[in-house]
Amino acid sequence: MKTRLQRFLADCGVASRRQCEQMILSGRVTVNGQVRIDMPVLIDPEKDIIAVDHENVGTQAQGLHEQKKVYFLLNKPKGILVTNNDPSNRKTVNELMAGIKERVFPVGRLDMDSRGALIMTNDGELANRLTHPRYGIEKIYIVEVDGRLGHDDLEKIKRGMWLGPERPGSAGGAVKTDRFRIKVVGRERGRSILEVHVGEAKNSEIRRVMARLGHPVRDLNRVAIGGKLTTKGLDVGDFRALTDAEVKWLFHASSAEYHTQQKSATQSWYEQKEMEKERKRLDREAEESRPVAPRGNAGQHGSAAATSTEKPARQPGTPGVPQKSRHEEKEFRPRPERKGKKPFVPKTGRNAGKPLGGNFLGKQRLERELSNQETEVPPHEDAETIHAEVRAVHPLGDAAKSDE
Repeated sequence: MKTRLQRFLADCGVASRRQCEQMILSGRVTVNGQVRIDMPVLIDPEKDIIAVDHENVGTQAQGLHEQKKVYFLLNKPKGILVTNNDPSNRKTVNELMAGIKERVFPVGRLDMDSRGALIMTNDGELANRLTHPRYGIEKIYIVEVDGRLGHDDLEKIKRGMWLGPERPGSAGGAVKTDRFRIKVVGRERGRSILEVHVGEAKNSEIRRVMARLGHPVRDLNRVAIGGKLTTKGLDVGDFRALTDAEVKWLFHASSAEYHTQQKSATQSWYEQKEMEKERKRLDREAEESRPVAPRGNAGQHGSAAATSTEKPARQPGTPGVPQKSRHEEKEFRPRPERKGKKPFVPKTGRNAGKPLGGNFLGKQRLERELSNQETEVPPHEDAETIHAEVRAVHPLGDAAKSDE
């Protein structure tokens, strides 16, 4: 099967695809001993002999073969640039892949100030599938922002927002972001923690959206790719090789068939939701339009279906006999008095005989009992006894009269 020359050289680990194109145009690459500078150049790796820098054909270039495909998951720390080469000599992700003989490159973007999951591989086909917006491989981020993100802000993000060019004056106009799946997973003082699901993430898209809403991003961590590749158990700055099942899943999740299947499943779910809403609306309108039978004797001659659902009318009483009201029909039962907890009275000690503790009702009851004991007067047998006692001591004797 024929392939492009620059792709074959990149798969062999010579250089990046763009650097290989420059090497071909400068005449440093030969195919079967001939220099080919007319692009594109198609070759058959099994039949053609490819050489780089023909001056050293016998020692370096002869026998070029494709490298074994390798796949790694890197937990990228902050402050690392996601690229192979940097003109400013900043630290790149390739420096973290110590001990890897194959030439690997990062798949997708991740800001220098962001951290989290990043796939490193030398498989150009898989890299193209994972980054192409057609397949929409989902990435999950945990984002910490300043302030409290409200309901209106969440709705704006879910509907999509218009963003201008990343740099003022650069080419390209405003673009609208895709709809994010976003939810608040935690709130603390002065900040909100969000879980964001993004299919196609443009350069610094999440940071630009949050800055547009007035909530700058404090921390951005990519925790999952494709729903199954997570950084769980992987320390920051470390990497691990992907299993065969994980690689198989990436190819399946980035295939056109899987994308079409997911799209049809989403469409079916949406149609079922709309059908359920329409069914409820029709049932509600039918309930509201149902005729209601009049109350009283006239309702007894109506249809049985209408009267069966209505509450039976109150029958009139016997003429001349007073009818009990709705409140009088029920037997009046006074509410029992709530008795509070009695206070504790110690028998000995400096607080002996003093009430201690108890609730408010118990305190009121105790005070009431003490006041009754102080003001209580010994009862007399009757009024005649009182009058006899008064006459016995009064100077006028029987002429004395009571106040009554």
